[in-house]
Amino acid sequence: MTDMTLEERVQRLEDIEAINQLMARRAYIHSAGMHARELDECWVKETPDPTFEPEDWGMWVGIESIRKAYVDGAPPVEPGMMIEHTLTTGVVEIARDRKTAKGVWMSPGHETFPMPEGPPIPHWSWGRYSVDFVLENGEWRIWHLHVLTTFRTPYDQDWVDSSINRPSHFPPLGETLPGMYPPDRPVTFNQPYAVDVEPAYQPEPPVPYDTFDEATSYAAVPARVQRKNETAEVGER
Repeated sequence: MTDMTLEERVQRLEDIEAINQLMARRAYIHSAGMHARELDECWVKETPDPTFEPEDWGMWVGIESIRKAYVDGAPPVEPGMMIEHTLTTGVVEIARDRKTAKGVWMSPGHETFPMPEGPPIPHWSWGRYSVDFVLENGEWRIWHLHVLTTFRTPYDQDWVDSSINRPSHFPPLGETLPGMYPPDRPVTFNQPYAVDVEPAYQPEPPVPYDTFDEATSYAAVPARVQRKNETAEVGER
């Protein structure tokens, strides 16, 4: 982007800062369990087909579908709950046409959820975010949000042990919480730590681009997927 004018370069820096501010604000709102407010303040309002894919649950498409799962079907906010997902190592790219942007972040975090019986159970919950953004009426908004699992484990159990001996209170792999509104699409990609899986280059950090392309959307299935017990990347979009 060395051919950009000074004004374009300043605008790009302002856009990147605005997106980092948006994601930081979203993290604070999420930590309070205020998902209805998050949808209102952080997500697209006019752009069609927003998507939300959290870890291994599947993908919800459309703001009303997301609302049914993420707001109406979310665990109730109650005493003993604590959710905090921080943001680090961000990589953000603004499209040359300035209509969209892309960003990825690593997210160290922790969660504590009340249980039906006994005290709340604390967890380490580390992951990564990949996000497509849209500029709506001069404001950057979340369009596609994909949360990928790095590892999730009870506070007193290491992630190696959890990958071998899955905690009994975790939902089965690929299943949502009981009674939760079902996803519209299956999981595109989610590869948490496991002793028999090589690290995957996911999500791929964005590179400079001119305009949005569905083929490189963070709502699309990755072009190359590293599957369990395979030493080479396989699969084409």
